[in-house]
Amino acid sequence: MSEKLNAATFNIISNGLHGIAQEMGEKLVRSAYSTIIREARDCSTSFLDRDGRIIAQAQFCPIHMNSFGKVFEAFANKFDLSTIQPDEGLMTNDPYSGAQHLNDIILFTPVFYRDKLVAFSASLGHHIDTGGGAAGPNAGASDVYSEGLRIPLTRFNVHRDLGDGLLEQFIRINVRPPNEVMGDIYAQFAANRTGEGRFIEMLERFGEETVLAGASELQDYSERLAREAIRAIPDGIYEAEDFVDDNGFTQDPLRVAVKIKVDGDSLELDFTGSAAQTKGIINSPLAATISAAYGAIGILLGGGRIPVNDGLYRPIRAIHVPYGSFLNPSEPRAVRARNNACHRVYNVIMLAMSEVVPNQVLASGHDTTNAIGMGHMSPDGYRVYMEVVGGGWGASAGADGADVVDGYVGNCSNVPVESLETDYPFMRIEEYSLRRGSAGAGERRGGLGARRVYRILADDVMFNSYSDRFKVAPWGLFGGQSGDYSRFTVERDGEFLKLPSKGNTELLKGDRLIIETAGGGGYGDPRKRNRALLEREIAQGLLTAEEGAENYGLS
Repeated sequence: MSEKLNAATFNIISNGLHGIAQEMGEKLVRSAYSTIIREARDCSTSFLDRDGRIIAQAQFCPIHMNSFGKVFEAFANKFDLSTIQPDEGLMTNDPYSGAQHLNDIILFTPVFYRDKLVAFSASLGHHIDTGGGAAGPNAGASDVYSEGLRIPLTRFNVHRDLGDGLLEQFIRINVRPPNEVMGDIYAQFAANRTGEGRFIEMLERFGEETVLAGASELQDYSERLAREAIRAIPDGIYEAEDFVDDNGFTQDPLRVAVKIKVDGDSLELDFTGSAAQTKGIINSPLAATISAAYGAIGILLGGGRIPVNDGLYRPIRAIHVPYGSFLNPSEPRAVRARNNACHRVYNVIMLAMSEVVPNQVLASGHDTTNAIGMGHMSPDGYRVYMEVVGGGWGASAGADGADVVDGYVGNCSNVPVESLETDYPFMRIEEYSLRRGSAGAGERRGGLGARRVYRILADDVMFNSYSDRFKVAPWGLFGGQSGDYSRFTVERDGEFLKLPSKGNTELLKGDRLIIETAGGGGYGDPRKRNRALLEREIAQGLLTAEEGAENYGLS
């Protein structure tokens, strides 16, 4: 502990800094225009010191972990940020400059105290549309240019460049619902200003020197916890592999391989052996791959209890991701569906460590971004719908997998049916339920997937999607069984049309779009499952008597 702090003051300041990041996130959600941020909470907020090191980050989307640090590094390499002014900002969505995919627009604004730069507020929002070849995921994209508007590393003046200024007008003319997109960008500004105000209040109360010392100590505290957790893992090299179904163009699976070296209180990760960069939107830019790895390591080391900041990452000596692999593609490969690759990054880390820390890992879940998008042009303008439909999580040593939640690296929320039908009158939700029979059996069963049925109420609705686990089932651990696959189907005039996991399909008035997501893998021998739990699940209709007999030996 620094001499400038006592334990009580550090506790107040550290919790206050986390509170700032969290309040920023809540401000962003409550101020947003689009359902993808306002309801699904596909966003993140962070507070950084003047050198761009993360002090605190809100617990929203794990895939955004350390994105802010990587992007800030790119800005710092391009601009002399020591000259930044209070009325300036930094914005980008470029996946080849530290961002992840084009829908994720990142905004930094400086924080000044008594005319001195002391910190940066940062926010990231997944925007409902960024132009491109489809209202939602463009599954046919073969390069980043066909995915939408690409904002370079941009340093801008707020008063000059927004409103009627070039930056805002350039964004507006390139997106389908400009009011929603700009409304969400202004919500990001509101979030950043909230962080600025709260931090200045803290500086006024405790003094600049004490607060900055507390921020530094918080980073050191996370580092100590992380190193302590790594020391508890036996030294060694641990390896695993898993597969993404395909790239959307060919049937070949894409391998994700990892080698983890644990040495004392630090570790290294090497993804050599992963598949080469590929056609389509499945490639993952380096920042996204690293963020997914950080998220998995954070869960392994502390179960999510270690404060997320720069210190958490320090014990990770290196993450090697071969350039030219689909986990680190060369520009200008398409990257919209990078989350599907990132979920496999998470999976292989869990699988590699399962033998040495079995109580800290999870079996595979649906583990994908079931990204569902629809676009419809009506006389009153373009409406763009985007949502991530949850599935079943994998089970663990201590618990069944969660039912119908987003994947680990996404963490998006459910969009209420009432909100969907209000904002998008071209659809109606006829069913939203647990997908019975989708969970992998085990002493701890996997989570159940979702079943959602949309009735299409207008012609010329385009369905745009990317997903996974249509071919490679979610695996179980230690005798647990695999979860069921995902599938998308259109019912039209009594016929059922099978859809690919990644595609753009025109829907007609009267169609029923059926989304069924994968269940999670089980953990442990199914025949050891508590009989009272099985009987209760049969009584609740979650399990049939036949499934109980076949999978669990229930007589």
